[in-house]
Amino acid sequence: METAICRHIKTNGRRCKSPCLGLSAFCYFHSRLLRRHRTLVETAPALPANEPDIPVSATGTPQYLPEALPIELDLPPLEDVESIQVSISVLVAALARNRIDSKRAAVLLYGLQLASTNARSVTIEPAASSIVRALVRTKSGMDLAIDR
Repeated sequence: METAICRHIKTNGRRCKSPCLGLSAFCYFHSRLLRRHRTLVETAPALPANEPDIPVSATGTPQYLPEALPIELDLPPLEDVESIQVSISVLVAALARNRIDSKRAAVLLYGLQLASTNARSVTIEPAASSIVRALVRTKSGMDLAIDR
């Protein structure tokens, strides 16, 4: 039986070669990446424009109106270079769409820079048999590999 391959085409024009996730056209990585970006675009409100009438707290952070609260980004745990790249992608997309304050983005990007530096010393390649091809979702919404 032949395993279906992810249909995502990377920016460099090459196709992802990871196995598809269940009945999806994408692998685990790309299905999650696309879901994060879709959620960011469809559900997150834009922050108000940088206007002088937005009150600022004693710490210097803008005090947004309740309907314009900054979004909570769905960033993965920073455990490998791929997760760091996903985090950068989501963060830059949020910044480009005016969904996150630039000061907050700068602090997060600095943290990602530190994680990237640390990740260079860690290299773990998964064996083909350990790549997730099917998953179950817990009641709390966490994805888990099927217990075999």
